[in-house]
Amino acid sequence: MSKFTIAGLVSWFIGGLLFGFQALDSLISSGGGGKAWKNLTLIDVIDKSHFSWVNGMSEGIIHNAAQYIIAMPIYLLLFCVGILFLILGRLTTRF
Repeated sequence: MSKFTIAGLVSWFIGGLLFGFQALDSLISSGGGGKAWKNLTLIDVIDKSHFSWVNGMSEGIIHNAAQYIIAMPIYLLLFCVGILFLILGRLTTRF
């Protein structure tokens, strides 16, 4: 098992834990109704001033992709990074 595969599995595990804790929090905070779901994003975890470089970029595909990744829920970001690592791990074992 390569290091990329291990990193991908760890990323999936952490993403699953975050998703589970967010689901549990939404059930507890709203009294079982599930209406208080709040996605945890990179902007919520890291200060907004660290992402000011995105606003300084010119409009285009890279700017839109950076804004999308920053506003993406962290558990989805971890799942996507995990898939990328698993693919890289599979490619490195073939060569």
